[in-house]
Amino acid sequence: MFRIIVGGVLGAIVAFVWSFVSWMVLPWHNVSMNKFTNQEFVSWVVKENAPKSGVYVAPYYDSKEANLTPEEIKQSFDKEKAAFEKGPFIFAQVNLKGMDPSNPWTYVFSFLTQFVGAALISWLLLQTSFGYGKRLMFVTVIGLLVGVLGFVPDWNWFGAGYKFTLVMIADLIATWFLAGIVLAAYVKPRGEHQRELMM
Repeated sequence: MFRIIVGGVLGAIVAFVWSFVSWMVLPWHNVSMNKFTNQEFVSWVVKENAPKSGVYVAPYYDSKEANLTPEEIKQSFDKEKAAFEKGPFIFAQVNLKGMDPSNPWTYVFSFLTQFVGAALISWLLLQTSFGYGKRLMFVTVIGLLVGVLGFVPDWNWFGAGYKFTLVMIADLIATWFLAGIVLAAYVKPRGEHQRELMM
């Protein structure tokens, strides 16, 4: 348990520092996202039409209506299908309160998220019998796995685009490769750890 906790802390520190560099110093996230032509107007429209913070989609159709006849169900489906095909399709995360980039709790929660991830990876590493190189590859592949499963569906279903998807996946690979350098060195299988103590 001690190695899992320490591994979580060490991995989180590396991941947190890299995330700061990735988002605040490197330009690749900015070039992967698009700007509205009139973002002030778009913000006003969102405020006027989004009653609370959360995830919104448009077009949106409520599929919970009961007691519809087969003909009514078909008409509703055809109307929804036509609206989706006409476009645009919008999938948006809305925070009506805005975001304060200087709020320390945002960074605390980010660090804790990285800690949980690094601790879970540390536990997985302890279940293996890999050498250092394979442990590093193992952690890096976890970053790739999270990226593929987490962001490719957004590309496929919600139109995130290939640039945003590839940048986010590359960022996760870099994050866990760098954290993996530390985790692979510290979090070792019990047998290897005991052999090192005997040497």
